[in-house]
Amino acid sequence: MTSHRYPSKVLTGDYLRGGIGFAVCASLLVAARDIGVFHYIVMAGVALFGGFVLRTWQRHRTSYELSEEGIWANGPLGKAIRWSEITDIGLKYFSTRRDRKEGWFQLTVRGKPGKISVDSDLEGFDAVLRACTPIFAANRLELSESTAENFAAAGFPVRTDTAEGSRGTTEEE
Repeated sequence: MTSHRYPSKVLTGDYLRGGIGFAVCASLLVAARDIGVFHYIVMAGVALFGGFVLRTWQRHRTSYELSEEGIWANGPLGKAIRWSEITDIGLKYFSTRRDRKEGWFQLTVRGKPGKISVDSDLEGFDAVLRACTPIFAANRLELSESTAENFAAAGFPVRTDTAEGSRGTTEEE
């Protein structure tokens, strides 16, 4: 069994951005004299930044565990999904530049009990991708073109054929 968490360095930046945004919007809300359109826009900012801080806190308190049985998110709003219960796996890439050289991946694993999403800032993200790769063939999951391209770009090409006696392998094995 392996355990994975988001590094404090990544979360500290998120806490700062969310806290500053929340403080600025909250101070504007307090300073507003009349209730008008501006007031409602600033209230939306308070809610948005407050939600971001809560989401960051949840990521901070959650550890993700991989075992032979499945993947577990232990923490607030935690879930456990057995490998055999997985119904869909999606891997998206979000670019911060036009040339796609900088960005991050987001992996979403869906199963009967719900979904678990992690992004590439997670320590050991490659281990999570590696563990998910054979599940496409084992559970006979449909593989979208973008998910296949993103797994290959991350270094984990996926095969969905179910060869006799195989639980599914990558093309490089």
